[in-house]
Amino acid sequence: EKAILFLNENYEDPHLSIQVICDHLHLSSSYFSLIFKKETGETFVEYVTGIRLEKARELLRTTTLKAYEIAERVGFNNIHYFSMVFKKVVGVAPSEYRKQF
Repeated sequence: EKAILFLNENYEDPHLSIQVICDHLHLSSSYFSLIFKKETGETFVEYVTGIRLEKARELLRTTTLKAYEIAERVGFNNIHYFSMVFKKVVGVAPSEYRKQF
C-alpha cells in the first residue's frame, strides 16, 4: 500500500526507479520486486507505465496540451519513447487517441 501510494504521488518524476522506491521504503530491490509482483500481478515497470499512460490518456481527453508536454507531465523525458509505448499499449498513437474524443 505504501509503495502504490508513493508511485501514485511520484509517477511524474522521470527519475523514478525501483531503487528510489526501495530507498524510500527501506527494502531491498529483490524483495520489493517479489512482493510487488505477488500483490499487484505486475512488475514495477509495468505498474508505473500503466499509471503514466492512464494519466496521459486523461490529459489527451481533457486538455489541449501537446503530446511532448503530456509526455513530460507523466514522467517520460523522451517523446519518441512515450509515443512508442503509448501506441504499443493503447493501440493507437497519442494524436489518434485524442481524435477519438
